[in-house]
Amino acid sequence: MMHNSARNSDHHQTRLRLQTEKASALTRAVPASAHQEDMRILSAAVDNLLKCTGFKSRARRNCFDYRLERNDVYLPDLPPAFDGYTILHFSDLHADGLVDEGEGIMRIVETVPCDLAVLTGDFSFEEADVNYETCLEALVPIVRSISVQDGIFGILGNHDLLEMVPALERMGVKMLLNDAVQLQRGTAKIVLAGVDDPHFYKCHDLQKALSAVAPDQLVILLSHSPEIAAEASRCGVDFYLCGHTHGGQVCLPGGIPLFANSSCYRRFVSGSWKCGAMQGYTSRGTGFSFTAARFFCPPEITLHTLHTGSFPCEFYDSVEENIGKLLNFTRHSVYA
Repeated sequence: MMHNSARNSDHHQTRLRLQTEKASALTRAVPASAHQEDMRILSAAVDNLLKCTGFKSRARRNCFDYRLERNDVYLPDLPPAFDGYTILHFSDLHADGLVDEGEGIMRIVETVPCDLAVLTGDFSFEEADVNYETCLEALVPIVRSISVQDGIFGILGNHDLLEMVPALERMGVKMLLNDAVQLQRGTAKIVLAGVDDPHFYKCHDLQKALSAVAPDQLVILLSHSPEIAAEASRCGVDFYLCGHTHGGQVCLPGGIPLFANSSCYRRFVSGSWKCGAMQGYTSRGTGFSFTAARFFCPPEITLHTLHTGSFPCEFYDSVEENIGKLLNFTRHSVYA
């Protein structure tokens, strides 16, 4: 069996190699992929359309119409000591691109104490940008505004570089790169695991992240995108937290996304969902990507409250599952 140090070294080498290849593609030192070209073209088209129709300023204002979403999660295997446990969830902050420099985020966060805070990737606005100091500087006051008991944990997204990890940890964000920690209340313990970006870099390693989990332990998984939900469900994960999709960012009335943002079922694009016995939640994201525009898809900060037991209405689960089956189609989006 491979030692953890060797596996960590393999992960780091693979991550760094892929980062170099991505940076070359984005600077056109080598040809960009068809999907990257599609992203650039569609992003420019959306931006030009907003300018021509006079909706550009409205779309920009919507980017700092932050919403605090409260999500109650019922987990049958949750130890009673964790009943009422709160998790503050941020995703896709893209901190160096925030329209209001994070002031609206901090106003909300300062009023919401929590047991745990998690950041599910994409701290940076620009992809594969070696000049990430601006992003880190923008993150510092946001992180400091969080009032938390059990710490702040994060994972990397497809916009983030491995080199950012030491600075993030000095800031107080404990990074989980295919790793896990134990959370404790009295003698009861649950597991918080995190994997590296499964969307672009595909450096996630669920087996490694869950290698020290006892068979009867409840597991919460942080993943940048919902794309490995089925695998996580098979591995026994109980609650899956992710982002990446931005909820579509530009949607039709009712929050119907024009694009799904990743290779996943449409029901995984935003909000609560189920995959087998596993429950999941996809954040609409706190920031924005590519162009400062949101429609019918406000940015969110999420407060999850864990409860021991089953959801009060069992009918809800069957309805949700049937709706999910009707929405089992996938599509990529410019807003990734």
